[in-house]
Amino acid sequence: MQAVHSLKRSLRISLQTFCLFAVAFALTTAEAQSCPTGAICRAEEAPGNYSGDGPYRTDSYRLPLFSGPAAATVYYPTNAAPPYSVLVFTPPYLTTQIGFAAWGPWFASHGFVIAITDTTTIFDYPDARANQQQEFLDVMVGENRRSGSPLAGKLDTNRLGAVGWSMGGGATWITSGEYPVKTAMSFAGHNLTAINPSARGGNTRMPIALFNGATDLTYLGGLGQSEGVYARIPNGVPKFYYNVSTAGHFSWGYPTQANRYVAELALAFEKAYLDGDTRWIQFIDRPPFAVAFWGAEDL
Repeated sequence: MQAVHSLKRSLRISLQTFCLFAVAFALTTAEAQSCPTGAICRAEEAPGNYSGDGPYRTDSYRLPLFSGPAAATVYYPTNAAPPYSVLVFTPPYLTTQIGFAAWGPWFASHGFVIAITDTTTIFDYPDARANQQQEFLDVMVGENRRSGSPLAGKLDTNRLGAVGWSMGGGATWITSGEYPVKTAMSFAGHNLTAINPSARGGNTRMPIALFNGATDLTYLGGLGQSEGVYARIPNGVPKFYYNVSTAGHFSWGYPTQANRYVAELALAFEKAYLDGDTRWIQFIDRPPFAVAFWGAEDL
């Protein structure tokens, strides 16, 4: 009987020790997962893998006529606490904003402001598109102080990101070497017609994400253009490159068109490096399927 009591007492002590350990571990984990100092973090969306719409309602407005080099629509969250980071998305060759407008409400629903832009002409090459992208970035900085802007006083103008598809991707590569954006992201980027050497990636100094499709054999996005830029980005710059085995040049019109992993990676990248919430970095990882190439460095 004494042996039974001793066993029960030992079990109680072991259980108490385990509970104390569990509480300590939970507290340590919670502390480790707290919002990084100076980052934009919101309780409505914990770090994770998300490809669908986010938790916020969205609205949009057209930038005032002649405020930028072309027309643009700005999408923003209506019930997320400011400040907001800002993205500018530059279009492909021969394409207007309607061809990729779905990225607008999607990013806005996750707490970002994003301008979906046109170009001066649909025939502009990457160098001209880069100039226009940088003009739009300046315009969006101005929206923070423009009287009558729905975003007046709500933007973090130190958190600007460039995004582009095809020749817009080449423009983004140029911008990443010339303009103080915090992030750059390209889809099926093109630099074969670019004159500016920054289009080759060697001058990029901020975190950058590159997406392409293995079935893209076009002059506009194939022929190793994204691979070449990825290889030339200097050591120490956070970067990743996802070449989707099933995607082609026209697979980037909305977040999940190539597959859901593109959306998940794009969101985690901008949350981690544009908003500064580094808890999302762990979700920038190799997709389990549809991978022709995956590369990630210094994340």
